[in-house]
Amino acid sequence: MARKFKYQAIAISLRIPEDKERNYLRLIHAIYNLKRSVQVYSHTGMAITQFNKKNGNGVISKFSIIDTDGDWFDENGFGPASEDDLKKISIPGNLRPNLLSKPFSLDADNHILAVMTYSSGSGISPSQIEKYFKAVVEAEEIAREFGKVQVDIFKNSTAIDEMLDLETLREITITISRPNHIPPGLIKEIEERLAEEKADKLRRTISTSDADYLLPNNTTRALGAMAAENGSVIVRYEQNGTILSANSEQKPHIETLRTEDTESTESGFLEKLKVKIVNAVKQNRQKVDRLAEE
Repeated sequence: MARKFKYQAIAISLRIPEDKERNYLRLIHAIYNLKRSVQVYSHTGMAITQFNKKNGNGVISKFSIIDTDGDWFDENGFGPASEDDLKKISIPGNLRPNLLSKPFSLDADNHILAVMTYSSGSGISPSQIEKYFKAVVEAEEIAREFGKVQVDIFKNSTAIDEMLDLETLREITITISRPNHIPPGLIKEIEERLAEEKADKLRRTISTSDADYLLPNNTTRALGAMAAENGSVIVRYEQNGTILSANSEQKPHIETLRTEDTESTESGFLEKLKVKIVNAVKQNRQKVDRLAEE
């Protein structure tokens, strides 16, 4: 049996405020044109290193940030490096080691960025990708042209349903960041309500300390489904006399493709994953409106 190769991708939801031109191709192109990296963790940086404005395809890269001024270990001497050895270190300040690049593809109509997170035995964590985009849209040049852009990783909607189906719920907190939705319905209503009150987030908490546990209704479930794309859901529940919690932030929606194909490119595999990702987002939006109407 031929070996199967695994590819995985996630979705990043981008929302430009309504008072700005919602041109997502231009947004990503503007981020690319910054030619600026973001430090997502203490020793890790990320940047968009390629972007084609015509088709919305690009490359996101991560790399290591080395503090050359720190202490170094000498494996031969098995101890701190000597001053003479440290003088031999010569790494140009513009170079970063351990480069790892993955393709991404923008669906401008649905303001969704499909990003490959795993292929060829290596990957970039979904949280690093989300952290990069959340940080880079706050750059002064981006904020000036596009306003306060909202960024969220698309969470696993089924996992959120399972959280709300827990039979011993004590508290549910749903946070909704400003959506970007054209058709009428609950999502559009939330966007207009937030804009009217000059807010960019809505937080709803229900809780109980009685003997009975929470029974979330369809409105709560609709908000939970909306938070899969535009926010988060946190629940607290009882288990064997202990209060535990679950957070949708730890449950990203990940699409996986396993294939024996060795001829296609990573970008080609991403296009297949992108179709599945966009369909999942669309189905979740439909679920929001269906639950709101029931």
